[in-house]
Amino acid sequence: MKRTVADFLDGFVLPLVAGGEMNVGKPISEPEIRMFCRDLPHASVEADKVDDARANVVAELVVRPPPLILDEDELHLAAAVHNLLYLSHPDAESWAVTKGMERRVLDTASAFAKRALTVGRRKVLARHGLLHNVFDISRTDLTIKWWTGRATFYGQEPPKRLIAWRSLRRVTQENTTASFSQLFGTELVAPVMHTLVRRTPLTILLNPLQMGAALGWEETVFLLRDAELARAVAYRAIEADNPSAVVAAPAVFASAFEQMLERNPLEPDVRAVAAFLVHLNALLAVGEADARDPRRSALLNVVLAPDRAASRPRGLTGFFALPAAVARVDRRLAEPPGLDSDRRVAARWQQHRAQVEQDVGEAVIETLAGRLARHLTVPVASGERAAQ
Repeated sequence: MKRTVADFLDGFVLPLVAGGEMNVGKPISEPEIRMFCRDLPHASVEADKVDDARANVVAELVVRPPPLILDEDELHLAAAVHNLLYLSHPDAESWAVTKGMERRVLDTASAFAKRALTVGRRKVLARHGLLHNVFDISRTDLTIKWWTGRATFYGQEPPKRLIAWRSLRRVTQENTTASFSQLFGTELVAPVMHTLVRRTPLTILLNPLQMGAALGWEETVFLLRDAELARAVAYRAIEADNPSAVVAAPAVFASAFEQMLERNPLEPDVRAVAAFLVHLNALLAVGEADARDPRRSALLNVVLAPDRAASRPRGLTGFFALPAAVARVDRRLAEPPGLDSDRRVAARWQQHRAQVEQDVGEAVIETLAGRLARHLTVPVASGERAAQ
């Protein structure tokens, strides 16, 4: 029976957005996606369900979500995810699927993923609403063993006959989960998935740990100029409740910033990222404003402990050193405005800065300041530097 766009929306796109079991069928071809796009206006009931689910996602980030109407670009992006999931299935490696067929499916998925990059707020939010779960995609595989054999079902329920009469037939079952990296991290699929993820920059900044070294500020920095979106990214970055986890995302952001400084970024972009990272530092200090010990930060005691220096995540030292380093180049970026309006917050901020300078050392701060100075053209006056 011919697959319709309504089938695709209901069986794959809606659970992609809202969570649940996605139905992965045969690969979607170029002619089929054209048919889907042509028929999309006639699948308004299914499309509305997808848009309502996306609106719920976006409402967690912004006060007034823009109207979201599923368009052809987003349909292509969803089809790309579908085809990549098909390629990750063991059946795609069977004798019935030739290398030529596999290559065609991959090329089609790549073409679907190559939608135009966007900086428009509505489109950024719409794409995030569609793909916000992409890093959480997993497949549950079930292996059934019985007295005369065994069978494995990849992301599918086994026939009831195989699990009947458990005791008599000595039926056992074992569940395993294939994660995002296992599904999409293969040499074949990973480049196309990277192309796809680049089309949703907000999803990248909200999931920095999944991006790791692939995170690049040049394509995402524009989001930091939207106060509401930057706030959502900042709060997501430090939402964990234990010291190592709470600094993991800031460390990835700082590592990407250090890589950015090795290239030729625009000065406004450097300023935007530096200000954002300083703001994250301030949020961590605010979180300890009511801590019992006014002289030492419990967070910094753990994450900057000397005996953990070798195991610190890349970028962590630079993240905490940044406020002191940028103060030596342009003091306007050295702390967020308004910190001194609360005595407890101001005191904790100063305590954080003093403890960081003691724990990371002068050499780290001075080296980072030198790298920043190559990109920031408004130096601090000598008298101001001496007063720090």
